[in-house]
Amino acid sequence: MSNKQFGFTRGRSTIDAGVELVQHIFGAWEDSRDAIRIFCDLSKAFDCVHHETRIGKLRHYGVTDRALDLLKSYLSNRVQRVDVNGKKSSGSIVHMSVPQGSILGPFLFLVYINDLPSLVKDAHEIVLFADDTSLLFKVKRQQPTYDNVDNAISKIEKWFIANNLLLNKMKTKCIRFSLPNVRHGSGSFSVRNKELEFVNSTVFLGITFDNRLQWGPHITTGALDGASAHCPRIPAGLVNITY
Repeated sequence: MSNKQFGFTRGRSTIDAGVELVQHIFGAWEDSRDAIRIFCDLSKAFDCVHHETRIGKLRHYGVTDRALDLLKSYLSNRVQRVDVNGKKSSGSIVHMSVPQGSILGPFLFLVYINDLPSLVKDAHEIVLFADDTSLLFKVKRQQPTYDNVDNAISKIEKWFIANNLLLNKMKTKCIRFSLPNVRHGSGSFSVRNKELEFVNSTVFLGITFDNRLQWGPHITTGALDGASAHCPRIPAGLVNITY
């Protein structure tokens, strides 16, 4: 499994993913650059996994013979039907999705998305928690255009399309992490001719990040909500980070 994947992985958690993200941001600042983070929102990712594509990926990773036949049998000829007050629909065969609530389901999804990090391994960073995908780009502060970022986004979007996953451009957000009183360029990015929205803060795995990497918004959100499902307080690994 890719070391960029933190979801459903032994010994890893949302806190580890958050720490990884923060370290990448500090790495950009130490290089006298800003960090642009794109938080990708995938629409119903677990329901869009194509069985044949997943079998091909399992074969690519070395699952063969009886083990592969067993998984094919597990996924094939699943029938979905509706039962309302004892009345059942005729049902239809399901050719997509990960079996929800199953032990194998998370593993099969991780295999499906495992090759995504290879698209950005040379120049950029990526943090995955199952289908929660966060991309990071180090950019020069006065740079007016971001061709390398646009090229990377285009490549990733093509990967999503090829793997039957849909990037929700309305919910995909960008944050430019920069130090206070630092001037920077004002470029923009787009997905399918839709300009991505730059925001001052967003939530990633229950942690509220703002564009100055201050924890005030997270504390305020926690106080208003009472407790967060993913992260009820600032993770211990992040509390003492200052710059």
